[in-house]
Amino acid sequence: MTTELGHERMLDAIEAQAGLVRFALGGAGGDGADLSAPVETCPGWDVHELVAHLGTANWWGGATVREANPEARARGMRAVMESAPPATEGAAALAQWYAGLAAGAIETYAETRPDAPTWTFAGPGRADYWLRRQLHETVIHRWDLERTLSGAAGTTPLLDDVAVDTIDEFCTALRPLMSAALPPLPVTIRVRAGEREWVLPGPDGAGEVEVSGPPESLALLLWGRVGPDVAGLEITGDRDGLDAALEAGLSI
Repeated sequence: MTTELGHERMLDAIEAQAGLVRFALGGAGGDGADLSAPVETCPGWDVHELVAHLGTANWWGGATVREANPEARARGMRAVMESAPPATEGAAALAQWYAGLAAGAIETYAETRPDAPTWTFAGPGRADYWLRRQLHETVIHRWDLERTLSGAAGTTPLLDDVAVDTIDEFCTALRPLMSAALPPLPVTIRVRAGEREWVLPGPDGAGEVEVSGPPESLALLLWGRVGPDVAGLEITGDRDGLDAALEAGLSI
């Protein structure tokens, strides 16, 4: 695994993101979030389902590291998801459930050598793969939660170093794996944040388009959370090809 974020920085960042999830569930005025609110950026889910998914995913990353089996992933996700308190118990109960799972996973990452062997989506790998993966899983779904409950203006800004690593993980680790299950890109997409550039290649002879701008906006664009017209993004080259790629979806 290659990342410019050090182990301690990733631990600090995931702890902060998990804390924001719990805070968001507190709701305005402390009344608790509306768990039945539909999550527009995750079609078919409401807030309860979103948090149940995220808590289970956070648990799974930590459990896979704890099991330390490079040949197989941790099992038990269904049981963990079903352990989420029902929406009728309210947001406080769901927040407590989520916080416990996230804290357990973070403790595992803190106590495990970053290079300890474990299973990853790409085969045998390192324990810090899951710290990074769950950091960015939490980043995106924390944004989904805040946007649903507080609107686009109510989302917490993501620090540039974490946002840059969100882009890097997507472009260098996840998109290459997901591309086997997705149609080819109609255009080569160059993503630029400051001096950093990533390339999502299209077929030979395809056109090119470059998207540049603030790291958070680029990360959200890649994950399908915002469109290319969001403030701050600049697009040069084959805009039609970019629109077609985004319409098809860059991720599974």
